[in-house]
Amino acid sequence: MRVCDVVKDSVWYDPRVKKQLAEYVRNGVEVLAVGIKDKRYNEEEVKKLPCPVYLVDMYQKARGIVRKIKRETHTNKSIYRKILELKPDIIHANDLNALIPAYKAAKKLKCKLIYDTHEIFLENPWIARNKVIKFVWGFYEKRIIKKVDLVVCVSHAAGQYLQQKYKIKEPLVVTNCIRAEQRIENDTIKSEKKEILNHGQFYEGRGYDILVDTAPLLKKYADLEVVLRGFGTLEESLKEQARKNEADNLRFAPPVKVDELIPCSSKAWVGCAITEAISINFKLSVSNKIFEYAAAGLPVIMSDIPEHRYLNDKYNFGIILAKDAPEEIYNAIDALYNDEALYYRYAENAKRLSREINWENEFGKLLNIEYLMMQEKI
Repeated sequence: MRVCDVVKDSVWYDPRVKKQLAEYVRNGVEVLAVGIKDKRYNEEEVKKLPCPVYLVDMYQKARGIVRKIKRETHTNKSIYRKILELKPDIIHANDLNALIPAYKAAKKLKCKLIYDTHEIFLENPWIARNKVIKFVWGFYEKRIIKKVDLVVCVSHAAGQYLQQKYKIKEPLVVTNCIRAEQRIENDTIKSEKKEILNHGQFYEGRGYDILVDTAPLLKKYADLEVVLRGFGTLEESLKEQARKNEADNLRFAPPVKVDELIPCSSKAWVGCAITEAISINFKLSVSNKIFEYAAAGLPVIMSDIPEHRYLNDKYNFGIILAKDAPEEIYNAIDALYNDEALYYRYAENAKRLSREINWENEFGKLLNIEYLMMQEKI
């Protein structure tokens, strides 16, 4: 089985694609990656990828709708020609922009086509804000999505949305979670204070500002500390907000390397996964940090969005907030602090979630279908 994994990005820059390539190789699948060579190109990072990588040059930098269309057309033709050269049995197209040239190539080669949508593409801000561009992309998605062999998405909520919108079969959910080997199996020595952790990139809609406002409410607990680990555009405003709140029980921790993230998280007491429903993609997503916290053995305090509720109904590993507000987070922390049995029950259930939902298991579902596709072809 030869798979061509196509992404209209830098390949090495997309964490989900990198995990796909590694898992294909680990399972003995011949996989070839096709992407673009853009301003983020990093030769050393590309060399680290576990399979042959073919990059097409982005056309000239474009301003204005006509030039952008020309650039897209040129790049799509280059990707199309490269896929034809590789003659795959299956084309794995990541997101709608990669699906368009992949669909044309799949028709020509008469091979199988998988549409792996990492988000609701039409609701991506750079598309949603322009009605003309959104209409054009929407035309292509509506036309192609019913003709692919399999639609893959990252959450059950996103799958239901696509199923209802396009009247298609239920998409396969391949959750963008961590690898099994990243789990912390043994008990970890905790930090001196009980850390209420929220890690990631400091951007709007991820609850960092809400936690800054929560910190003053927790001062009665001398052994609790709110920890924000990461970086991002909101960092300075969050620090100013903390100063105004006199939140001396809040600490900004520097970001760590990816392979250090879960070991560092395991020293915390509880993890927070706040995703405010400020857009359709936020509402239908699932916080990757949920799986990182679970792998670290932490109970999770999380927003009430559909996929969080789906997971918590199944595994009961934390507390769903009635709303994303400081008072609600305080109540959740207070409940965990004063009920040790509840805390440890959630912690054990988080470990169970991590054992069952990991990248090897999730991607294995896709591999099984691909093997069945090939048997049908034979």
